[in-house]
Amino acid sequence: MEIKESIVYLGLGANLGNCIENLEKAIDLLHSGQNTVLISSSIYESEAWGFQSDNVFYNCCVKLSTTLSLESLLKSTQEIELALGRTEKSNNLKYSDRLIDIDVLFYDSDIIHNEHLVVPHPRIQERNFVLIPLAEIAPNYIHPILKLTVSQLLINSKDNNHIKGVKKS
Repeated sequence: MEIKESIVYLGLGANLGNCIENLEKAIDLLHSGQNTVLISSSIYESEAWGFQSDNVFYNCCVKLSTTLSLESLLKSTQEIELALGRTEKSNNLKYSDRLIDIDVLFYDSDIIHNEHLVVPHPRIQERNFVLIPLAEIAPNYIHPILKLTVSQLLINSKDNNHIKGVKKS
């Protein structure tokens, strides 16, 4: 039986602790076992999105090749978050500061909507802190629902948060 290899885009963010180190550790942990990190974006600094925080966020995106199913990949990302000290996830659109956050943005061109996960991530097009690093590594990737490239989503974005590059990939 042939093993299916999927291409996945992940968004990573942190605003507590040594944020850049947390992002780099998460990327290292993602690059193991059945996953290969193909490319990672630069790291960007931004204001909190969706809630007030005194801490700036650091964000990046990675393109990953994996043989894990979406459910197994989600479990793996949650284990990495736990290993790096995250104790709880945001829920019901109530956001909070975090040591690390790993979101599945795209899994191949699949469209999934279940009680655990929505893919593509439902708010990609509203978040420049995701679109800018994602456009760096996948400008021509076509959103499977919106049928626009990541570059087009960025051009059309209404997000006015200031995003600043802080570390090149």
